[in-house]
Amino acid sequence: MISGYMSHGSVEDAEDIFRRTVEKDVVVVNAMIKGYSKSVGSAKKSIEVYIDMQRLDFQPNISTCASLIGACSALAAFEIGQQVQCQLMKTNLFVDIKMGSALLDMYSKCGRVDDARRVFDHIPQRNVFSWTSMIDGYGKNGYPDEALELFSGLEIFESMKRDYSITPTMEHYACMVDLLGRAGRLRQACAFAKGMLVKPNSDVWAALLISSTVHGDIETARIASNELCKLNPNSRPGAYVSFSNNLAAAGNWDIVSELREKMKDI
Repeated sequence: MISGYMSHGSVEDAEDIFRRTVEKDVVVVNAMIKGYSKSVGSAKKSIEVYIDMQRLDFQPNISTCASLIGACSALAAFEIGQQVQCQLMKTNLFVDIKMGSALLDMYSKCGRVDDARRVFDHIPQRNVFSWTSMIDGYGKNGYPDEALELFSGLEIFESMKRDYSITPTMEHYACMVDLLGRAGRLRQACAFAKGMLVKPNSDVWAALLISSTVHGDIETARIASNELCKLNPNSRPGAYVSFSNNLAAAGNWDIVSELREKMKDI
């Protein structure tokens, strides 16, 4: 019942049942930890329940740790995540793919790309989620040495296809376009998008539009804008506005007028 209430957002009802449960076992406690971990507003409570769990001598299982690391990701509290990792290393749970992927995602979201890569390199088995988290981690966290970051991200993407026969998802492709764009490799990012084996979606073109706008590459931004408009002009109004403002600041009024005509339909 606790899980049901939590999944429907009825946190107070779940808390009431939890308080009235006299003999709490690991299943009940895990339900609370998992429920709290789903929201930034309640993630801290997830950690508090975990602390109480230890005081009651409950042994955390894989569900406990995965939910707790999820809470650390939401709170960007990697220090607590590291403590959980240290506990995991004393058990056989550390080699579980679910735990490795959760730790990898947490470190990436907390900006700890080096820690994320160490976890990635030691995961015995990788899944689509772990590949996505690692590529996204390189793309979202700017290193001073962007060339190294770019090479590492591309290396992982190619290895995913070549060595592990994992078919890239649209999320993977969008991450790669974002990664190339952030590094200023806009022509390569555009070629990458156009050379995809599947038709790029709005996430891919929006990533290219945003990066090219930031770097002042009007031609590439125009290409991305046109492709985005073909797919769904209503999906990314913020990207259009940013592009239009940058064009206006640069004095490219002809393109501004063209873009604003498109935006009238949004």
